[in-house]
Amino acid sequence: MANELQERYGELLLDHIRADRYPSVTHMNMLEEIASPRVLVEYTLHLMERIEDDTYPSIPMMQRVQRLVARWGLELPPSGG
Repeated sequence: MANELQERYGELLLDHIRADRYPSVTHMNMLEEIASPRVLVEYTLHLMERIEDDTYPSIPMMQRVQRLVARWGLELPPSGG
């Protein structure tokens, strides 16, 4: 279980990642290190939406999502987007 500060910091990083057209690799790495499972799922879904919306998605972003899904073994819910 994440503590409150860890949860808040993860949300803050996720907000920055969502707001940036080209999110910082450093921010994404930091989030992946600190994120609670809930924030990590939100983050993964956000990256999946970016990939889905882009005609030519970033290969590094697709590889990142692939690593995240494999790491957690998550069966992700539909994005609803």
